[in-house]
Amino acid sequence: MIKAVEDIATAMHGSYHFDFLHLLLPVGISFYTFHSISYVIDVYNGRIKPEHNLARFLLFVSFFPQLVAGPIARSENLLPQLQYLKNYDYNNFKKGFILIFWGLFKKMVIADRLAIAVNHVYNHVENATTVSLIIATLFFTYQIYCDFSGYSDIALGVSKLFGVDLIVNFKQPYFSKTITEFWRRWHISLSTWFRDYLYIPLGGNKVSKSKWIFNTMLVFVVSGLWHGANYTFLIWGAIHGLMLIIERFVYGDRIRQITSGISPANIIRWFITYVVVVIAWTFFRANNLGDAVTVFQKIFEFKNVGHDIASLFTIGGAEGLIGLKFYDLCLSIVFILLLVGVNFSLRKEGLSNVILNSSTPVRWSFYIAITFVVLWFGKLGINEFIYFQF
Repeated sequence: MIKAVEDIATAMHGSYHFDFLHLLLPVGISFYTFHSISYVIDVYNGRIKPEHNLARFLLFVSFFPQLVAGPIARSENLLPQLQYLKNYDYNNFKKGFILIFWGLFKKMVIADRLAIAVNHVYNHVENATTVSLIIATLFFTYQIYCDFSGYSDIALGVSKLFGVDLIVNFKQPYFSKTITEFWRRWHISLSTWFRDYLYIPLGGNKVSKSKWIFNTMLVFVVSGLWHGANYTFLIWGAIHGLMLIIERFVYGDRIRQITSGISPANIIRWFITYVVVVIAWTFFRANNLGDAVTVFQKIFEFKNVGHDIASLFTIGGAEGLIGLKFYDLCLSIVFILLLVGVNFSLRKEGLSNVILNSSTPVRWSFYIAITFVVLWFGKLGINEFIYFQF
């Protein structure tokens, strides 16, 4: 939202850039706004009773763990918990610790390492090659997932220390077999917010097909523009909206049934869904529309592919190609595979529940291992979360 305000200001006043807006706009303004709007609408519709305690209401709007990048809390879930805050509880501390360090692992060990390659390639697309763009594009899908879901895990963990339960914001989204399922798993608090406060008030599914198509596209275009007043974000949202419409006409009401379980057909559906998500992320990450077009042009040039692949295994070759040392490239691949393996094996149960239900030796082995991995392999320094800019 901050970027959108700056873009509008720049358009209105020529080339002058309003850097002071970073000081004038409060931190987390997007989430302040979403919390406040949902509260007002819920009170108006009679879903909740008005909160008469001003301090508790302000705490709800500005609850610090999820203030900057979510998850977006709902009044009916968070306000009652703020009324009866629990004292220190050892079980809450254990679960909070697991969530916090799992989030730090995603952010510091995976996302910040992948960011080196992604930024190196996408900030100089004119010099990029087919191999470097393919690597950077695939890396970005996991960078943004680990960066954003890592923040959400940390927010959930810190909240748990205070005995507060926030909504789980991510549920292994890259295992989705349709875009419809993807949005049931990705940034769940935002997708359900748009569903409840924009899509359903517009009529939801209880309208004509033409009106439903318009409403669906509107919701996703608005979601794209929420990230910034840029054509790339608009296209990102439009791609997802268009795919939801196509899936609705192809699968109808059978979409939940046909995507359950593992089968050859579902593997194909998963692959198609992942490709669409990657294409959409390319627009999301590109600095502008021109860069996005350049990325797609160069990816399909297939020039020097053999040479570039070979250079990845030569001294300094990987660093010259994608800005990442060969050692870090190998670590990135290993940790991504580890993450995928953990997510797949625990896709029906959360990591924290599995660890807490394990024996004491297993539990403490995890505590020691995750702490060591974060401190030893994590990219230390100031590396902001991607969604801080929104």
